Amino acid sequence: MQEYCLECGLRLVPLPRRYTRTIVWSRESPIWLWIALGALLLVALTAGAIVALAATDDDNGAGASSLTSPTTAPVTIDTLTNETTLTIEPPTTTTLPTTSTQGTTSTQGTTTNGDTLISWPAGTDGFTVILRSTPVGDGRGPADSAGEQAIDSGLPQVGVLNSSDYDSLNPGFYVTFTGVYTTKSQAEGALPNARSKGFPTAYVREISN
Repeated sequence: MQEYCLECGLRLVPLPRRYTRTIVWSRESPIWLWIALGALLLVALTAGAIVALAATDDDNGAGASSLTSPTTAPVTIDTLTNETTLTIEPPTTTTLPTTSTQGTTSTQGTTTNGDTLISWPAGTDGFTVILRSTPVGDGRGPADSAGEQAIDSGLPQVGVLNSSDYDSLNPGFYVTFTGVYTTKSQAEGALPNARSKGFPTAYVREISN
């Protein structure tokens, strides 16, 4: 900038700094500025593309999981259901009813015959408590009366038999008895109870053919 005017010779005073204008960018700017601008633009576009691609991958992943879940879950549930509901029924156990025969062991006071006199079990050998022996010539009435008395007193398995039908007894008597026992000791255990129920002369005897 020249200091004096070439026409009038006056000193030229420079304008204040605030009035100066510096042109940074113009068509006449150096080529490197254009290159820098292009590089910045390319970086911005690349960054935008990366962000968009990442967002697209996230959306695709969420969609894939939502599509595969419904198809795989029922298979797993069905498999578990089949395994857990499989049951094996235990073998059926059949319980046979317990039968009681008059020839087995009897315990005093546990078996009664109600209001009916019983007969000695056919084909059974055992022991009993004899309450009374009535001659056949007197009829069966006294033997039945003694049996009814024994029933009323609570004695078990009271009955009447004909001694002539058994080899172990003297023939010719109607015998009133109580209890059918497999051993002599069992019959002897029941003897005190029979004597205390109004039959003081009761005794134990074997009954066999």
